[in-house]
Amino acid sequence: MLYKTIVVPYDNSESAHAALLEAMKIASIDFDSNVRILHIVDTEQRVIDKLEEKSGMPDAPKPSSEALRALFDEVIREADAELHDRIDPVIAAGGNRVSIDIVEETLPGDQIVAYAKEHGADLVIMGSRGLGALRGILGSVSNHVLRTAPMPVMIVKQ
Repeated sequence: MLYKTIVVPYDNSESAHAALLEAMKIASIDFDSNVRILHIVDTEQRVIDKLEEKSGMPDAPKPSSEALRALFDEVIREADAELHDRIDPVIAAGGNRVSIDIVEETLPGDQIVAYAKEHGADLVIMGSRGLGALRGILGSVSNHVLRTAPMPVMIVKQ
């Protein structure tokens, strides 16, 4: 057994998709491997975008806390659907050795490292650049994970 638990942070970027393909390739060789996909969603930004769409009217009312919670729930459902549309064909062969967790974004680099530790990851496979801003050749999140994770980190190019 090479790796028992492989964590793949996924943000719908091409780079993250390449990382998922690599993880599934490794898991297809090592039948004891489990792949954990961590989808971190910037719910606040998505809710803001939705509110801006709806507030195009001059007299748009301010949303209640219930309406905001409903928007957050809607955003999570949409993120889940988008994720499955994109990855289901890739993970189909993995069967029950693939699990998916969707979490709200706070500090993505720290969240990835904490998640990997919490789930006993032997390896993190992630894309070199995500959907956010870049820091040199590596994205700032992949750079952070590479520097702070106690387990091996594989960075996959697009």
